[in-house]
Amino acid sequence: MVRDKRRILFLPNWSQANPYQSLLIEALAAQGCHVTLADFPKARLPLCHLALTNRTIGVVHLHWIDPWIESMFWSANPIKRFLKLSLLTLDIGLCRLLGVRACWTIHNLVSHESKDVGWELRIRRRIARQVDRCFVHSQSALELLEQKYGLPLAAKTSVVPHASYVGQYPAPTDDAVTLMRHELGIGEADFVYMFLGAIRKYKGIERLVEAFRKLTAPGARLAIVGSVLDPDLETWLRKEAAQDPRIVLRIGYVADEALPVYLKLASVVVLPFAQTLTSGSALLAMSFAKPLILSEAARVYDFPGKAGALYFAEGKLKEALMAARDADLPVMAAFNRKEAEARSWTQMAGQIASAYAQLGAKPDRHRLESRKAQQGGV
Repeated sequence: MVRDKRRILFLPNWSQANPYQSLLIEALAAQGCHVTLADFPKARLPLCHLALTNRTIGVVHLHWIDPWIESMFWSANPIKRFLKLSLLTLDIGLCRLLGVRACWTIHNLVSHESKDVGWELRIRRRIARQVDRCFVHSQSALELLEQKYGLPLAAKTSVVPHASYVGQYPAPTDDAVTLMRHELGIGEADFVYMFLGAIRKYKGIERLVEAFRKLTAPGARLAIVGSVLDPDLETWLRKEAAQDPRIVLRIGYVADEALPVYLKLASVVVLPFAQTLTSGSALLAMSFAKPLILSEAARVYDFPGKAGALYFAEGKLKEALMAARDADLPVMAAFNRKEAEARSWTQMAGQIASAYAQLGAKPDRHRLESRKAQQGGV
């Protein structure tokens, strides 16, 4: 059976919680690519297993690797860890021997809630060396990865800007917005700081609440909307909200039709993430013409910059919240919408499809780069 680089397997299947994969798959289909979603199988060599059971696929495209490497943290025994790392290397190698090329979109420097950052960096270095192609969503992300991973990745990495969500959600009706405003107790003149999305500790939600509670500005409201997986975090949030009536909580799944309604209420969207390489949440807010408040670490996104966001240094989130009251928010909003409109899934898919087509064109150079990297140690 002939392998076809236009037949791709995306791993893992996280399309239910995030529209990223579904939108990219649809756009890749228009480029002549056939993409299938799958989860990592429970096998010692999962990539090899998938290559053997999917005889026509030519590319395995890794996205979030957490499920794949999770078992590698179960033991602190250095011998067991070395064996597991060796199996990972063997897995990618056998996959390639079977004619399947391996790609990896590096969404994060390390997992958001890594059990062992040093060990995970070692695992990620090995994967980055072994795969045929890496993808990142910004030039700054590539530079940070090269620095933190200690690898020369530029020659085997495509910088592909993350597409926005313009036109992907229904426009909110006036009636829906009025009803939501009434349900949340938010007045027309209130200044609403909005956090929208999955509520997890790594996203800086605790420091956002603590900074907001120190504000004394009139009409200030903090709306926190999204699902919480950590019961302790949910308990803490409810306790804080009970002590400050200016905080509005809407905890739970947010339907697609509700997202634009919540965003319509926001004066500014606050995303105090500690460390990510890109942010779909930021692009969602920009798609609805919302100014942003971001941490200095978010400059790695290469968007939107000071024209569309207020950036805060460690310990200075309260100052950023206050500064938003005096910022020219309509100008920031217009800039962000224009920036979002320039980022299409068609463009993104075109760059990725082109990279697929070129896989294996210069294998000798890539092998040489891998050898040079290995000489520097793992």
